[in-house]
Amino acid sequence: MEEVGYLASEIFLDRERAELAKNPIMQENLQDKTRDELTDHLNAIGVSSVLAERDRPEEKVGKSRSRRSLGIIDIDGATIYWANIMKEDLSKDSSERWWIHFGVPDEHSIPKEQSVRIKTKRKKSFPAFGNVAKVKWEGQDQGLKLVRTLTANNAISQTATDLGNIEVRSLHDKFHGWSIQFDRKIEPTIDHWEALEELAEILQSSVRRS
Repeated sequence: MEEVGYLASEIFLDRERAELAKNPIMQENLQDKTRDELTDHLNAIGVSSVLAERDRPEEKVGKSRSRRSLGIIDIDGATIYWANIMKEDLSKDSSERWWIHFGVPDEHSIPKEQSVRIKTKRKKSFPAFGNVAKVKWEGQDQGLKLVRTLTANNAISQTATDLGNIEVRSLHDKFHGWSIQFDRKIEPTIDHWEALEELAEILQSSVRRS
């Protein structure tokens, strides 16, 4: 009986897949809208943004076995040029998750063996609950003094407090520059965006100074 039930379930799923393939409206309804929503939000705060064509090389930034790219957003920013939206789908072991990677091109590349990876650590006023009281950067900045510089920047710290932890990585393969990552969906204000642009400028200037 269990085998019969399994076969019946598979037949039902095959029919559902066939209907979905024939119905573009159903496909659109099931499509993740995170990339579209972030694009619309950035435009709403005055940051000119457009959906890019799929299969761009930048889609590999942040990719892993469990994470897939939802595509690139091209951004007309001063230092931040694009965003890659990554998603981990719902499974029996984990819930849905999203990551936002903002791309900062930099012609002054860092050798791969000297990779930079730093991130914020938010401390709450009370351990189990309460508001974020302090933001501190930690990690390996390869002597570029980024940890100290970013910890002292109030606007960037406030952005991490409001939107979530920030991780910065140097990029070395097909794309030379930096990734500014959030481990969740975000809706930045224009003040947050200006702080992120300032963060990007600090990253670029750190290499030029070294």
